Amino acid sequence: MSAALPLPSENAFGQLVRFWRTTQGLSQAQLADRVEAAPRHISFLETGRSNPTREMVLRLAEALQLGERDTGTLLISTGFTHEPSPLNLHAAENRALKSSLGMMLKKHDPYPALILNSVGDVLLCNRSWLAMVQFAGLEEKFNQPGANLFDFYFSEAGLRQHIANWEDLACFLLLRIKEQHLLTGNPKLAELSTWLQAYPGLPANWAKRAMGAHSLSLYDIQYQTTEHEEIFASRTLVTGIEPERNAAIGELQLHSFFPLNPATEAFWGKFSDLAIHSHPLLHTYSLER
Repeated sequence: MSAALPLPSENAFGQLVRFWRTTQGLSQAQLADRVEAAPRHISFLETGRSNPTREMVLRLAEALQLGERDTGTLLISTGFTHEPSPLNLHAAENRALKSSLGMMLKKHDPYPALILNSVGDVLLCNRSWLAMVQFAGLEEKFNQPGANLFDFYFSEAGLRQHIANWEDLACFLLLRIKEQHLLTGNPKLAELSTWLQAYPGLPANWAKRAMGAHSLSLYDIQYQTTEHEEIFASRTLVTGIEPERNAAIGELQLHSFFPLNPATEAFWGKFSDLAIHSHPLLHTYSLER
């Protein structure tokens, strides 16, 4: 999860409006004319004597010719939530971002790592994640269109059968998703929360069980296997990525796995030997020339 947003400074909205107005070389009267308001109202907004409606914030952003990121900043400065338009990581304008993410995933080998969108759909992964999926015999499940990490954790056909601490993990992940939904009002997160709560075996008191989590940016997994006597365990760091946008939660998430003991480190070290060279979700990157 991305770091908590800092609290807006006193009259942050008014200061931002004044900053962008002067950057554009507009007087209060000229800006007022563009948004069909009285110059006195613009003055009151800039000094904090009046609070804007969401509609007025958007009208001001349009009048000031702000892009999506700066419009989001303006909305957040007034306490309004901002949901950016869906990001197409494979679009031409996002080539540099995709390439950079690919390099990051490659550098994380031989430990698994993935890039997700805000609702857990897998957008990119590294070879080690594919190797772990292959070792668990779950290629068919993961290769289905729209692979979702949370479904992969919660489903009996996914990793759930291999996770010894599944109840604790499920409670933690569901609380994290629920809080993100309540924070952002994202209807897709509400749908995901409802979907995951319908999975059988989820403790009825899942929210209370997860309340003791010290960090919403880390979660541990203990793996159970009948083929090895060693106890395998990993820790996952969740990092929010904001690709030139602005939202309360990073639109992209990096889930990077780290071994918690020598047995896991040695086992994952062998993943780099597996011949996995192509997959629709395997990272790609190219150096800009």
